[in-house]
Amino acid sequence: MKVKKITENILEVDGERFVKEDSKGWLDVPELGISVELEVHDKGKSWKQLELNNRENELLTAEQCLFLANTPKYAKALKMDGSSTKDDFFIKQYFELNKKNGYVARFYAGSGGVDLGAVYYSDGSGSALGVRFARPLKKKSEP
Repeated sequence: MKVKKITENILEVDGERFVKEDSKGWLDVPELGISVELEVHDKGKSWKQLELNNRENELLTAEQCLFLANTPKYAKALKMDGSSTKDDFFIKQYFELNKKNGYVARFYAGSGGVDLGAVYYSDGSGSALGVRFARPLKKKSEP
């Protein structure tokens, strides 16, 4: 078994990547059929450093972000309501032309409002910019 530490929260085991779940875990969003990580992690690293091209399907979409940010109970729990200026995260690129040109997308929240941005360089980073993964909602019988 070959284990490689990609970042503080991402490990690669025999070529397959895994996210270490933090103590707070995941928030179920049954309306979207997904679970979302409560905490943004790996801040200050770029899309390229995190190798998110390989995991883009695990990122939230723009539509999912709109639903979460516009639903008070989810917006508050995920700090997508403007209550935090330190929890921005990468999202799945929503414009094919931008993706083709190497741009990445992100969700931004500040005290003045929230925003989706689609024209960021993949080697850019910021101390408040990190990762928040989503996964299909587990059925009650699954462990």
